[in-house]
Amino acid sequence: MAELFVTSPCEPCGSCRSEAWQVVVDGRLRWEQQEYCTAEGHAYQACGGGWGPPPPRIRERILAGEGAVRLAVGGPDGVPLAAVRELYGLTLPQLRDARAYGIDATPVEAQWLGRMRDGARG
Repeated sequence: MAELFVTSPCEPCGSCRSEAWQVVVDGRLRWEQQEYCTAEGHAYQACGGGWGPPPPRIRERILAGEGAVRLAVGGPDGVPLAAVRELYGLTLPQLRDARAYGIDATPVEAQWLGRMRDGARG
């Protein structure tokens, strides 16, 4: 579930700043975002967050800033199919494509999925 906090929005300008990131908390993925304006006379702040993968526009910003990690899906060296399907909410055809071609994960998603892969072996 996503959480949101907004105060006194201003018109977007060159002083507006935006940050987005992911972390693993207690074995679960969490995303956070913060937007604010540093222009004199403006008061704008927006914060959001939630569990699981972030909304697409926030995930795109994370990928743009941190890059993508290509992961194999299924098989002896890949991430378990169930973990990929659960994390990304993939349909069966999408899961087949992920198994055939791999997936692009954020670095934190790759870390979390890697733990699922390693846990499946151990």
